[in-house]
Amino acid sequence: MTRLKVHCWMPCCPFFSGSVVMNILSLHGPDGLPEFEAFLHLVSGKLAAAICRKMQTYNEFDDVYSCSSLKILNPRIWGYKGTIYKLRVDCGKESARVLFVKTPANDIVLLHGFVKKTRKTPEKDARIAMQNFQRLKNNGAVAPMPLAKYLL
Repeated sequence: MTRLKVHCWMPCCPFFSGSVVMNILSLHGPDGLPEFEAFLHLVSGKLAAAICRKMQTYNEFDDVYSCSSLKILNPRIWGYKGTIYKLRVDCGKESARVLFVKTPANDIVLLHGFVKKTRKTPEKDARIAMQNFQRLKNNGAVAPMPLAKYLL
């Protein structure tokens, strides 16, 4: 896995100095391809592009910054240990949620994505994300996500 090196566009600002090294990753599926990519194939091209733009922004800022569309899946409700982020991505009438974690190496691993149909996070989707989180903790194989492929 190679690290992406991008020179900052704000050299005078100490917060942005240095190189971007955050990778956006997905767990390998049974076929060896990124699992999250299968989700991107199920949604519209516009929604897939919106999701990838959000992830690309985290990559560019080299951090998961706080915003109104980002929450944490409540570990007390769901009964897991750790932090799983839940990102809301809206595109017209479509709405998706992306569940991901940030690794100690400052990378993002996309655990699960689903199209939002109800107000609450469906139990099935939360469980899939938690199972994938456990797979990651048990050294599950990850692959870089080809974000540029989905950007319009």
